[in-house]
Amino acid sequence: MIDATARCLAKFGLAGTSVRHVAAEAGLSPGLVRHHFAGMQDLVAETYRATGKQVAAVLGEALAAADPSAEARLRAFVDASFRPPLLDPDLLSVWLTFWSLTRTDPEIHTIHAKVYGEYRRNMERMISELAAEHGLELEARPTALAFTALLDGLWLEHCLDPTTFSAAEAAGSAHRCMDGLKCRSAKD
Repeated sequence: MIDATARCLAKFGLAGTSVRHVAAEAGLSPGLVRHHFAGMQDLVAETYRATGKQVAAVLGEALAAADPSAEARLRAFVDASFRPPLLDPDLLSVWLTFWSLTRTDPEIHTIHAKVYGEYRRNMERMISELAAEHGLELEARPTALAFTALLDGLWLEHCLDPTTFSAAEAAGSAHRCMDGLKCRSAKD
């Protein structure tokens, strides 16, 4: 039902997605969907939780497969952000639904705070490790916030219009940003 909800949100947006659409997409009766979920609000909330976990799992797999250095891990994180399954216009459509509800739906706001909080903490930890590895003097939190905004912006723009720049160009921009950080060595 969660996957069906995500597919419906990608196809129809929030306004066009109903329990009936989700049931049809899942091959279930609307009554069975309502048995498990009170309505669309519950389905969307659970879909956000599940989507956040899926994104975290993909990024976690990339980190686990990378060389153990902080730089290699951060580069693997960047690269995973700009290839399937994360670089997907359908995922963008679903994610935009979640973002649009964050300001008006308290449950979605709470889920968003958790999903992005974990993402930012991971980014801050990787930035701190990169700084230590290269003898950099930088504040990890604001640097991680800026790097997160860079990745989000590149991801968003590429998913909206992949003719603007390639995924490789997006990843390359993020890698150059990392290279710029490394130039700020405490030894300089």
